[in-house]
Amino acid sequence: MSQLLKCYNCGSSELRKRNICTYLDGSRVQQYQCKSCHKFFLPEYRHPPARAADVSCPNCKSTKTVIRGRPKKRLYGTVQPCQCKDCGKEFNFGGQKQLLFFLNGKVIHRCWDPPGRQHVPDVACPNCNQKKAVLKTEYQSIQRQRKVRELVCLSCGQEFTGDGRAWSNSLRRRLGKTIPYRPWRFEDELWDSRELYPKVEEHKLTVLSLNFKNCGSEWFKKLVKAYILRRVQTGIRLGTSVNEISKLGFFGRFLKQQSLVSMKELDRQLLATYWVQERGHLSKNKLHGDMTTIKGFLDWGNAEQYFTTSPTLITSFDLPKIFHNEPDPMEDLVLEAIRDNLHLLPESIQLMLILGFWLGARPSELCHIRKDCLNLDANGSTWWVEFEREKTEDEHRLPITTDLVRLIQRQRAYISELHGEDYQYLFCHYQGIGKTGYPNYPSLKSVKCPPKVSASINPMVKTIRHLIKQCDIKDSNGRIAEFTGAILRSSRATQLIRDGYSLEFIRIWLKHRQAKTTKQHYARYRPGELLDVACVMGNLDKKFIAYDSNPESLRQNPKLHELDGLKMLSGEPLYGYCIFREFCPRFGHCYTCGFHVASADKLPHYKAQLERLQVKKTEVFNYGSCEILESYTQIINALEGKIEALEKAMT
Repeated sequence: MSQLLKCYNCGSSELRKRNICTYLDGSRVQQYQCKSCHKFFLPEYRHPPARAADVSCPNCKSTKTVIRGRPKKRLYGTVQPCQCKDCGKEFNFGGQKQLLFFLNGKVIHRCWDPPGRQHVPDVACPNCNQKKAVLKTEYQSIQRQRKVRELVCLSCGQEFTGDGRAWSNSLRRRLGKTIPYRPWRFEDELWDSRELYPKVEEHKLTVLSLNFKNCGSEWFKKLVKAYILRRVQTGIRLGTSVNEISKLGFFGRFLKQQSLVSMKELDRQLLATYWVQERGHLSKNKLHGDMTTIKGFLDWGNAEQYFTTSPTLITSFDLPKIFHNEPDPMEDLVLEAIRDNLHLLPESIQLMLILGFWLGARPSELCHIRKDCLNLDANGSTWWVEFEREKTEDEHRLPITTDLVRLIQRQRAYISELHGEDYQYLFCHYQGIGKTGYPNYPSLKSVKCPPKVSASINPMVKTIRHLIKQCDIKDSNGRIAEFTGAILRSSRATQLIRDGYSLEFIRIWLKHRQAKTTKQHYARYRPGELLDVACVMGNLDKKFIAYDSNPESLRQNPKLHELDGLKMLSGEPLYGYCIFREFCPRFGHCYTCGFHVASADKLPHYKAQLERLQVKKTEVFNYGSCEILESYTQIINALEGKIEALEKAMT
């Protein structure tokens, strides 16, 4: 019987008997196997004869192919399963084919065929100006409220978005392109910063243009231009110029809304309206900066006789009080977790983090460090790193370990091979650092210019943030850790403090002009470690209390006089020490009592408490009684005086 049957798959008559299959009704049927294609079948089930596929096998190029099963739907189209009779391989036929476009051995574009390469006519590449753009993808942008096309130039491989319009100067700088100079004229609304700062290297200029377009009326715009020009001539930095133009621009637009035609019409009432309505949302620090800038502008105008205003428009009493926040370095557990996973990132990024932390460098200093930064002592015993400090604008030299020396030498060889010997910097900028590329970044592309300083585009900051998110690195509060380039500086200062180095040593290491800068902004101590009750205290009279003048009981047993853990009548906690510390008829009003002394180790608590009390005072002013308002006013005044006394004593 097996000689009369043929394989339903390939049509071969060479069969062998296999098992006997029994059905539910008790009938038994012989099973056969084809010796050619090795398929099993039953003679009762007459499958349709195998149909020729009329395509060649992609494996052995044989034309003896047959269709297997029904068509299947895939993302790239509907395909037909097929099988080759000669090699027995199964494959899919139909659908779309992937086309790859190469440039200098690298894939620059992928597309499906059909539709194939979708050429976009009359669109010139902003990089090479060639009209060889093809469509990469198209999507609906919610932010821009329109469709966005991403294009690829087949001539140079550059990807760009839009319709081929010229790139902005900021984007061209990011890509390492040369920006032509703009001749400087006072009448122009855009001033080329390279013309105003000819001695500053171009890569150190944060922006290439000073923009006066949004400074209000023409008469005020001319005053702002004259003021900024004078400020540039006195030596202010470019960042300060940009900041002052922005602040004066807000003020100029307000004056235009109020229909002012000269500075003579400006009075304190109008300024009060500006601070409350237009700038009332600002924090104390920013409001202080706004007032200082406008005060400087008014002082300049009166001194140079550009205009005449009242000398009391803005006084020192109008400026809000500023309390410096504690430094906020990386926690030890966050720093250790980053170090444990740092090997996942490219070597150049690893060195940027390690070197930036060791030197305590600012982001701009780290980005602009040069290849020839290494120097060896004359006796050959110590290696040094020389680099330029940003604010002092002079060379700084710090010792370095031999391990870091080897890493810097490897990076120097790598960067010279990448960009040539004429490239002066130790690091370069990178494109293609996206979230999906972590940690290998297959689309990484180097740019022949120093790394960009801004945290949003800095290669080191972006990759470390990806690492923190992917490795789920959290701080002590259970939140994803935050990272910036500037945090390396305060973290280094804090580590040196904990290693036992003095504040003077850290001041020299970070190259601060004044020691109080190191204390206020960079050196974090553990609670009670900076200054305690035996060092600095302040009283109700806003005076510093010497330790020797305190009662002997307080000096010998400060815990006995400590108020921590107790509360005022309003529910606010108490901090500091009580000299009296017996049965007190005025308990709860400690801050306004002459026996209370405040200590510097509680200074962060006082500042936080002062902010809370000011909020409560505002609420009481709107809805409370005069007696409660007076109580809050007395406490706030007492706290402000003690904070001021403590800060003066610490500096």
